[in-house]
Amino acid sequence: MNLFKQVGLTGVIVVCATVAMARYYPTSHAVLGRLGVSDNVLAMVAEPQNVSADVTERDGGGPPGGGGARATIVTTAPVATGVVSAKLQAVGTSEALRSVSVVPLDTGVLTEVTVSSGDVVAAGDVLARLDSESEEITRDRAIVALRTAENTYTRYESLSQSNAATLTELDTLLSERDDAVLALREAEVALAQRTVLAPIGGSVGIVPVEVGDYVSTDTEIALIDDRQQVVVDFWVPERFAGMVALGQPVTATSLALSGTPFSGTISAIGSRVETDSRTLQVRAIIENTGDVLRPGMSFSIAMAFEGDTYPSVDPLAVQWDAEGSYVWVVADDMATRTPVRIVQRNADTVLIDAEIATGTQTITEGMLNVREGAPVVVQGASGPSDDVAGVDEDRPDLVVQTPTATGG
Repeated sequence: MNLFKQVGLTGVIVVCATVAMARYYPTSHAVLGRLGVSDNVLAMVAEPQNVSADVTERDGGGPPGGGGARATIVTTAPVATGVVSAKLQAVGTSEALRSVSVVPLDTGVLTEVTVSSGDVVAAGDVLARLDSESEEITRDRAIVALRTAENTYTRYESLSQSNAATLTELDTLLSERDDAVLALREAEVALAQRTVLAPIGGSVGIVPVEVGDYVSTDTEIALIDDRQQVVVDFWVPERFAGMVALGQPVTATSLALSGTPFSGTISAIGSRVETDSRTLQVRAIIENTGDVLRPGMSFSIAMAFEGDTYPSVDPLAVQWDAEGSYVWVVADDMATRTPVRIVQRNADTVLIDAEIATGTQTITEGMLNVREGAPVVVQGASGPSDDVAGVDEDRPDLVVQTPTATGG
């Protein structure tokens, strides 16, 4: 293939590529314009938006065949405002609101165990008893000694009134009576320590002891968990340290219960950021509705924080080209390309960073033939005339829409 054929084939490929870009890739128009392709050429090769109603005169009054610029029919949506939502995801482990490992206050042999695993007890309920014969004897002796001391003191008190007993003897007997009272109290305390009571109300776990076991003050009789509420500890990055606050709501999702969410609030915040991990410890209280949660479960914690306010546009309004993202703004029936920076994408809106006022109309549909500074007609706009569409007298085959833009 000679040189002329190669040059000709290359030219054909370039022309076809330009036509394809202009027709099927609207965002390439700005690039092609900077490469020297005129707007008239782009308008000729671009696919029309609507065969039956393509374009119309900008003001609706010029002749169809005149030299005035044709207005492109578009659909717009107003600019609103939205708040940037920062979301925090963390993993934490639950604990019972209160948990006590119950041990006896003295050593001895268990003579009775009154609870079993899964029982719900109240504070003060009896859990177990130790052998107490020796303590009972000591208590009974203290009762006898106290009764004797009281009788002796009473007799000498009567004799002192007739000067048959001295005040010194009476004071000595009074001290002996008081010592007997204290001895009885001490014996009763020792006897009470032979009974193991529940310090809090809650659910009893596995009971590891049985009747006849010898136990000491280190032997666990039962583990009681008050799990009407559970506490979940988790750690947040230091950038959230100034955002978390007491009472702030959280959502805890149980990884073991098919992702069931539970509501809770922040109950405690650490006083410092850990230097090794650069995280802050936070504690949340979760309501244990239905008693389905257990201490030791893992949870996914979610928190939402509101940030700065930004303009919000319809996702269809955001376009891209080689220079980045932008939107078409309609002002005075003219289209203006406005560069934007995307801040956050949501399901139905996009938050952008740009100098665009609230209520400004942005093009969402029909932007294929839109050019910088070109006239546009907003689809569905109403004017002083009741006639929305008519027929061009010179071209009966072309339906011409004649809406009048507001403000002019």
